[in-house]
Amino acid sequence: MPKFLTMLDPRPWIALAVVAAVLFCIVKYKDAINETTKLKAQISQDQAEATANTLENERLMSRSLAAIASNHQKEMQDEKDKQDKFISGVRNGTVRLSIPVKACPAGAGANTAPGPGDIPEARAELTPAAGSALAAIATDGDNAIRQLNACIDSYQAIRTVINVQTK
Repeated sequence: MPKFLTMLDPRPWIALAVVAAVLFCIVKYKDAINETTKLKAQISQDQAEATANTLENERLMSRSLAAIASNHQKEMQDEKDKQDKFISGVRNGTVRLSIPVKACPAGAGANTAPGPGDIPEARAELTPAAGSALAAIATDGDNAIRQLNACIDSYQAIRTVINVQTK
């Protein structure tokens, strides 16, 4: 058989094309594995950074909340001490409480109608028990306001940390 006819035989060329295709696929497969490995490493790094940021934000929030709680407890204790001292003064008579009352005009007849500015202000002194009870009501209201303010401060502290994180 002539030599040029053996060159026209497609089998070696097909084998060469198959080998080239297999080599091309192997190279592409290795590139894909390398790219996948790089992406996995990047994902792991991003997850580690996100975890570190989350932990740092959690520490910041915990410190902020602890400071707010400590300040709130100190404020509540100071106010309790003041209120206890005040109520003690009311109970033992060193602090006297009174409220304004309308006084009947002296010597006024049944037909005399006093003008709005003619009535002198009189004061009625509260008993120690009544004074203590009113002071306790006011204290309860003040304590509720302080607790709400501490709640608002806590919310603001958390919001600040979260807003800094998202920027």
